[in-house]
Amino acid sequence: MTLTFNPDKYKDLLTAYLPKLIKTEAENEQALGIGEDLMHRERTPEKDELYQLLITLIEKFEQEYYQPI
Repeated sequence: MTLTFNPDKYKDLLTAYLPKLIKTEAENEQALGIGEDLMHRERTPEKDELYQLLITLIEKFEQEYYQPI
């Protein structure tokens, strides 16, 4: 059985979590918490898409913020 992506469910997830570019450590911690929660659940295609988006945002922030000078 192939699960199909439901744009309406994804829109609801985006509205609930409001993912955005991470600019502070506090925002990063919040994103990490959401990602951790999603990581330990059975994910629908929509939740997996949100999870992948959060991972991308977290990695971008951490590469820029924690990069040695």
